[in-house]
Amino acid sequence: MEKKQKVVIIGCGWLGQQLGTMLAADGFVVYGTRQSAAGLLALPTGIQPLLLQLPLVLPTAELMEILQDSWLICAIPPSARQQSAADYMLQLQSLVEVATTAGVRGVIHCSSTGVYQGLSGDVDEQCVVPRLDPVNAVPVNSRVAALLEAEQTLQQIPNCITLRLAGLIGPGRNPARFGQGRSLSGPQLPVNLVHAADIGRFVLNLLTAAVASQHQLFNLCCPEYPLKASFYHAAAAQAGLPPVNFTAADEPARRILSLRSQQQPGFSYQFLSPLQALTSC
Repeated sequence: MEKKQKVVIIGCGWLGQQLGTMLAADGFVVYGTRQSAAGLLALPTGIQPLLLQLPLVLPTAELMEILQDSWLICAIPPSARQQSAADYMLQLQSLVEVATTAGVRGVIHCSSTGVYQGLSGDVDEQCVVPRLDPVNAVPVNSRVAALLEAEQTLQQIPNCITLRLAGLIGPGRNPARFGQGRSLSGPQLPVNLVHAADIGRFVLNLLTAAVASQHQLFNLCCPEYPLKASFYHAAAAQAGLPPVNFTAADEPARRILSLRSQQQPGFSYQFLSPLQALTSC
């Protein structure tokens, strides 16, 4: 009998739980890490709890055995308010070191299409993301810089696959609530969102396919782009919530193209449009 593949989800929050539940249902042995024992108690059935506090001081033999020959899914975002950018990079570098020593199969990094912030028009994986202002030689945007540095750090692990995820929706993240209690900007801007189920299906496709031992990069985003006003009004109406208020756009119009992921053999988006996904949030 073939040995089941191991998957270790580093930072098993909302997205990690969605992915872990899908992978466990498909027969993978799934571990989910959190930094506190109390947090591990909230993990759903099917995801085995694993305490992991980064940066690591001294990895245990048990941890190294679990990591050996496993796939890592890194879902730690650079957004913790109590965490500095330097601390975040220390965590990721520590993860790189322990993963390399343990001999993991590879890593799937859940990054963000936030790296394209400031760009306009249609953007894909070939777009050059500026990190420094060409005149003043200072970071254009601290979040963009942190996302790019995180990607480059994890690419030190052989077999690194970077997923730049559009805005996340799914069970427990109904977009109808995004505009409640505040105004959204840019009613005529296109919506760039992706459902957790499509992320899970894409990850499952990667893990069951023969993956080349080189860095790969994919945007994951619904292939259709309704305008913000029509989408969020429809979402609010369907959820029985008040209409959404809008202010003028504070960023350029941008569509995240996901053609590369659509061309991945064996994968297609279940939700072509965010409008289709509303009933599954």
